[in-house]
Amino acid sequence: MQKLLFILLLAIVPHVYGNDVTEYLVKYKKTGISDFNLEQKIIQRTDFDVLVNELTRFYIDTVINVRQKAYYLTYRNAFINKSHQSLAINILLRGCSDRNGGIIGQNLEFLKNFNIVDFDRQSLQTINLQLANSRIQHYKELVLLAGFVGTGKDILYQKWLESQNNAATKWFISLALARMANSENISYCVNMVKTLPINDNLIDNIIPDLIYTRQRECIDLCVKILNNNEKLCHSLNPDDESHINCGFRILELLAPIVINIPLKVDATGIVYSGNYEELLNKVKKWFLDNPKYQIQTDKY
Repeated sequence: MQKLLFILLLAIVPHVYGNDVTEYLVKYKKTGISDFNLEQKIIQRTDFDVLVNELTRFYIDTVINVRQKAYYLTYRNAFINKSHQSLAINILLRGCSDRNGGIIGQNLEFLKNFNIVDFDRQSLQTINLQLANSRIQHYKELVLLAGFVGTGKDILYQKWLESQNNAATKWFISLALARMANSENISYCVNMVKTLPINDNLIDNIIPDLIYTRQRECIDLCVKILNNNEKLCHSLNPDDESHINCGFRILELLAPIVINIPLKVDATGIVYSGNYEELLNKVKKWFLDNPKYQIQTDKY
């Protein structure tokens, strides 16, 4: 009975056809006004092949916002419906050669949300070709994407050795190489962080970089800082000038990537229940009891 009801419901849900997609983008080009409800229907109810066929002309449209919208619809359709991820990735990567930096930045953010298995040989080759041009906009994000999917190691290592690199460039290239398990760069990242004081800047800007690498030496250093009992960070409450243990904020960063860590996490972060201090101590003890903890590596 339930299966029959499901089939009947599918039958009465209106499908979105290719001409609906084209009509919407043409109208959007004229008005610049998005229709959220119609976009949701396009994303959820259009076959991916049909969608891409209709959007092909809009990927190269002369209006920036139209090109941006076309890539957005492509990403959302593939991501929400869990289909054709590899094809969507290759389309988004082609968009990273767009002359507009906003589109490049948008597409690179979209690409971070796919799993590593969704990147096929063609997409890896495309990333390699793009890595050769360090002048492209959002090059840092491209490098970190390459580190995540494990491609371009030789290209990046040669760039890392270039003497004209500033400290910031050397750092993010080293992060990508560390993500690809280059021992020299893992040591470089760990040793750099060990020289820095534990404070708000370290927690907000550097610890997330270490966690990106997914390397045990880097995560172990994060856990060591987690275990520091000094109150060296400011409260996130702007009305509270007191200092707190930095470990509370590290919990938020470790929770999504350490498998079986005793924390409940939803889309908004850690679900707290009870006393923060008790929760922190519970996690500290868990790391002490689980020195061979597992790290999730299939996501960015």
